[in-house]
Amino acid sequence: MKHSELVQRVGFIREGGKLIFKLDFSGLTLEDIKEVIAYGKPMISRMQKGTLLSLTDVSDTEFDDQAKEVFKELLEYNKPFVQAGAVVGVNGWRKLVYMVSLKMSGRNNLRLFDNSTDAKDWLLGYSADPVPAATSAAMR
Repeated sequence: MKHSELVQRVGFIREGGKLIFKLDFSGLTLEDIKEVIAYGKPMISRMQKGTLLSLTDVSDTEFDDQAKEVFKELLEYNKPFVQAGAVVGVNGWRKLVYMVSLKMSGRNNLRLFDNSTDAKDWLLGYSADPVPAATSAAMR
């Protein structure tokens, strides 16, 4: 993948006075996914832990067992840095699998969205204020 495409797919965007870290995997093969991750990891690691707002687009992305493992590794890698994360493009049965995986991993700061606009709106309004578990479950 050319450097110019990596720059388009990975980086920070300013929205509503906040910085959102964008990872765009839309339409990529496994090898391209790995390149995007390798390009993005140094940017993630420079962030203060618990401060990163991330927007990840996986629309029309290859999701075989290898890709699932690569994304799982990315989730583990960026976990300490992410305050909140929004994922766009998970459809059909994959949405259910993803939601179960999030519950099992304890990552309650990640949400799925159908489009980038809703995802950005949620990130911009995200508050890390603790909400009692019963209240949080009732709000979903």
